[in-house]
Amino acid sequence: MSIHELREKPHWSYSALQCYLTCPMKYKFRYVDNAPMERTCSALPFGRAFHAVLSERALKGPDFKLEDAQENFAFFFKGETDVSENLRYKPNETFESLLNTGFDMLTVALENWQDDYAVESVAESFSVSLPGLSRPLIGEFDCVVSGAETTIVDWKTASSKWPQGKADRDLQASAFCYAYKQVHGKNPVFRFDVITKTKQPSVNSHYTLRTQDELDRFEFIAGRIEKAVNAELFYPNENIINCAECPYADRCKKSTWKGD
Repeated sequence: MSIHELREKPHWSYSALQCYLTCPMKYKFRYVDNAPMERTCSALPFGRAFHAVLSERALKGPDFKLEDAQENFAFFFKGETDVSENLRYKPNETFESLLNTGFDMLTVALENWQDDYAVESVAESFSVSLPGLSRPLIGEFDCVVSGAETTIVDWKTASSKWPQGKADRDLQASAFCYAYKQVHGKNPVFRFDVITKTKQPSVNSHYTLRTQDELDRFEFIAGRIEKAVNAELFYPNENIINCAECPYADRCKKSTWKGD
């Protein structure tokens, strides 16, 4: 079953769990109220388009050249921006400037591609049950590669390089390793490939593992989040990182102090 089909039924996702941990009020607006987005940061359609091109590269192999990647990115990015609600660009940022940034990033990403002869699956969807969750956890592995150990690869675009240790604390790696073990019966390695949106783009791979204790901890966290949601524990987590580009900032300011 595809990820699109899985999303049609009640479910949990890593994104929903992380959203609640980041800001419970944002979770309410997005997943409970289904509130319209006041703004869409340009990073979202950019990331989706870039991700789609890397999926094509993984599927088609070395025959998929840089020219193909750039052509596809231009097509995907235009499509994503066209359907984005209230799209907002950052200062000194335009569609054309981001298009050129994407081209530069793809050049670096393809030059550093490392998985041509080890790909097991691309865009592999999953749905697993967790104790404490009334709905399944669903998601999609960007790419799974074989070798000495099975590795889940997740592609990220970022404004700067990740600090050391970030991958070891990332909830997505915990959620996806948990799901992979449920489906395939073995605990994988997880690798984030982070491509930076800098003047001189770079690609850095961050490897991480999850012990059984860490998988049990994820299970505990997920269950507690559902309990909190069922108890309607929604409140704003106000800080500069969360609020700066929040798509519900105006709604939050108008409603939360009244207890809505």
